[in-house]
Amino acid sequence: MMVIAPMFAGFSLPLEIMVILLLALSYVTLPMVNIMVPITLPLSTLVASILFNFFVGFLIGLMAYTIVSAVYVGSEIFGIQSGFNVSGSLDPTMEESPLTSEFVYLISVYVFVSLKGHLLIYESVIKSIQRFPLVITDMPFKEIQSQYFTLFMDAFLLSLQITLPIIGLMFLINVLFGLLSRLVPQMNVFMVAMPASTMIMFLLLVGMIPVWIELISRMIEKLGPYLDKLLGI
Repeated sequence: MMVIAPMFAGFSLPLEIMVILLLALSYVTLPMVNIMVPITLPLSTLVASILFNFFVGFLIGLMAYTIVSAVYVGSEIFGIQSGFNVSGSLDPTMEESPLTSEFVYLISVYVFVSLKGHLLIYESVIKSIQRFPLVITDMPFKEIQSQYFTLFMDAFLLSLQITLPIIGLMFLINVLFGLLSRLVPQMNVFMVAMPASTMIMFLLLVGMIPVWIELISRMIEKLGPYLDKLLGI
């Protein structure tokens, strides 16, 4: 879970803080584990159980990360259409960091924490101990695959809901500026279209924030039932 889950696996957190948080959560969770692992287990069984339990925690974090990453992809297309992502290509010290994508990503993380999504993930990890025992040698991969595929499709639709209105608006704006270039050939439409498109997109960004928060909130509310189905609860 700590490898990929939103907020838990934030790259802005120092490694020391993440290790301390991991140890603290493990200590709090320990009294809830009633199953003891015998020391006499074969080494192969013990290693397989560790890998399977790691996969379960990783999958729970991945389901939450899928929702947040869908928001990131949708907002990145917004930045490409508006021109705000130019700042990402001018940063030689690190990977591309689109301005709008980071902004909307922070909004999605804020909504995720406000709706107690981080507690939902932690609760699912505790429930997974009841569904998948510590000494486990096999997992129902077909059932896991079907649940994650359903969540992935919903996350893909969320990304389209964020992106399609922007693409449609930019198409209309380009058509209008194309007509303007035909009607007024003396005007340098390129010099007018670039700042005008950026201003329109900035106003659209401010106006779409409440809509995006509503879409993200509905998607995060679906995360609980998906995790319950995954764990067979």
